[in-house]
Amino acid sequence: MVVAGHEAPDFKIADARVCFLSVDHDMPQHEDAVVSGRLDKLAKIAAAWNYAKSRWNPHYLMKLDADDLISSRLVQWLENFGREPGYLIEHGWVWRSGARHVLQFTEYLDRVCASCLIIGSDIADQEGPFLTEVEGMRLNEVSSNFARSDHYSLVPGSGTSTLLLNDSHQRYAAQFAYLGQKLSILPFRAVVYRTGNRESNSAALEIGRPTLRMILGTIRRTKLMTKTVRREFALE
Repeated sequence: MVVAGHEAPDFKIADARVCFLSVDHDMPQHEDAVVSGRLDKLAKIAAAWNYAKSRWNPHYLMKLDADDLISSRLVQWLENFGREPGYLIEHGWVWRSGARHVLQFTEYLDRVCASCLIIGSDIADQEGPFLTEVEGMRLNEVSSNFARSDHYSLVPGSGTSTLLLNDSHQRYAAQFAYLGQKLSILPFRAVVYRTGNRESNSAALEIGRPTLRMILGTIRRTKLMTKTVRREFALE
């Protein structure tokens, strides 16, 4: 694991498999602060990936945001069963940070959480028209309207990036298809998407007045937090 950041943690990392990579690039400037944050994240991912490639020979890689948690079963599953060019994590959990008794399951994790993709390292650097307004691209009116109405296809007029270095997570299946690759679905809930964290962008999802249908859906998806789930994701 490579953790890239501007500020080193205030504790010693005792596990030799974990590396903190210090970066010193300036915060990308953009009129939209959210876009600036995404560009900063992509710059850190690029630095971490270059570091990993120079030292190891990884078979898969995964972008993981600081506010998300992955299953303790995931790496071993990939070691035993990973054969496809990539895996999309659709099945996951949504956990409000600090909640001790309940969390929600979701079958659409990729709609809300960027930590939802596992990429074969041999295709991570392949390029395509993957950059949209999410990453600050300026699109014409037709392309911009298309992007707002269709969240899953490639957007006409998109900028060029690698498969790894974009943040359009709902379009990953279309990106793989563009490269002639199949994106498979991981067959278990492998990620906890943590919301309500003050350093997370997830707070943007918690606005507006919920409808009755949304409330009933939330109740249906809410589950008790079992000891097994606590151990699997190291929930505190």
